[in-house]
Amino acid sequence: MKTKKSVLIFIQNSLGGAERVQIEIAKMLLADGWDVKFCMIGFGRDDEISKFYPVGVGHSEIMAKSQIGLLKDIYSQIKETRPDVVFASAMHLNQRILIMSSFFRNIRFVMRNENYLYTVPRLKRITMALTYKKADAVISQTEEMEDELISIGIKKSKIYTLYNPIDERSIIKKAGEPSPFSENDKVRFVAVGRFAPQKGFDILIEAFARVSQKINDSELYIVGETYHSNGEVLNQLNALIDEYELSGKVFFPGFKENPYPYVRNCNVFVLSSRYEGLPNALIEALFLGKPCAATSCIPIISRIISEGRNGYLASPENPSELADAMLKALNLTEIKNTYKPGSSEEFVSVFNGVFG
Repeated sequence: MKTKKSVLIFIQNSLGGAERVQIEIAKMLLADGWDVKFCMIGFGRDDEISKFYPVGVGHSEIMAKSQIGLLKDIYSQIKETRPDVVFASAMHLNQRILIMSSFFRNIRFVMRNENYLYTVPRLKRITMALTYKKADAVISQTEEMEDELISIGIKKSKIYTLYNPIDERSIIKKAGEPSPFSENDKVRFVAVGRFAPQKGFDILIEAFARVSQKINDSELYIVGETYHSNGEVLNQLNALIDEYELSGKVFFPGFKENPYPYVRNCNVFVLSSRYEGLPNALIEALFLGKPCAATSCIPIISRIISEGRNGYLASPENPSELADAMLKALNLTEIKNTYKPGSSEEFVSVFNGVFG
């Protein structure tokens, strides 16, 4: 009789791409017969993520108040749960969890790296080199990310490069809900993401100001949490709206549990990021058949976006190029989606494979 394996998933109390991918992987493991438990790590905010957990999974939480306290709580959670595998997907948490791995010789540790190493300070890359070597497996999102991990001394045999999965059935169902837009002839551009500097929404508003001069009946919707960075990004964007006289043309609907009706019913989806790991919002927009305008902020975007077939590219930090891409994308009709997500079989095999 097959022994049921267990996994303890440390997940941030956030609603970003890394957390969404963790939940999708949890669903894959559940379907394979694993016992899954989440431990949510909060940082003084109300619980946001647990409503997205698969039905029936066990869960606990840690409210981190200090770095030492966080390490102690991680240790206690692992000791109490005694899972077969510990899984996490945020670089700063991965390192802390791997420090604790030395106390649990019979437990396997699988880490997913959610961003590029060049985006973090040199000291953090050094500590990552020391801690990541303790992992039994590291999931990389792209080939370039794999190369970075190898460059800091992680064995290639431990690295599994898997593109982010897509919950196609759920997206189709949610996208079918009523349009959030009133019935009129507006030309709508939509972006999705938390209001953080890396998302480049300031660049997007500058680009949209150029677009608006050419298409008077155009609108821009930026869907996502507005409170990140202590509201500094929101204040910056509101100042730009005033500067470019875009009041009544740029809208911030806030975080939406279901952003897909915005994407499905827009004319063009826009990614204005300064950097990304692997942008789920762009991937999902292409899946929904939307033409895209995107900054080529990481190499894989130039492979996902095929110019003239499913979108157009712009250089990072370049509002003029992004505006041109937005305007050209309006002319695309039939969209060719070239993205191939990682499969359930591939992700589950990483977890099963750590037992040798």
